[in-house]
Amino acid sequence: MKQKKIWILYLIIGISVLVHSCQKHVDAVKTITYVYRNSSGHDLNMEVYNSNDDLFKNYYIPNNSSIETYTSRVETVALFFFASLEDHIGDSVVLRFTEGKCIHYSKDNTDKIFHITQYDNYDPVLMEYGKPITYTLYYTITVDDYNESVDCE
Repeated sequence: MKQKKIWILYLIIGISVLVHSCQKHVDAVKTITYVYRNSSGHDLNMEVYNSNDDLFKNYYIPNNSSIETYTSRVETVALFFFASLEDHIGDSVVLRFTEGKCIHYSKDNTDKIFHITQYDNYDPVLMEYGKPITYTLYYTITVDDYNESVDCE
């Protein structure tokens, strides 16, 4: 009788393991496309630098137009995270206006372009852990950005 109870216990454990291993696993990956719009009144280049101050991405954005820079597929918001490149994390961004004016944003200071809540359509759901989402995040470069710019070095 004792042997029958042990056999049933192992059978229950085996079935339990089998059932749990066959369940569908859902990744908590957020697929986010990043779009940058230029409403500054001036054409510009958006330059992305890594932590070594190496320029590794450069986007030309004419006035009143927008560009899609990349799509991240990770568990959180990944501003300027280019998984396909070796030094793939943007540490700073320079907006270089065609008139010779520049404005510098740094990840260390979480300046505008590095601060997720400054994006046009920021939604707190983007910060929730464990929730997969597909989203397009927009950031608009404005006249204020141009007015805050200084002569480029």
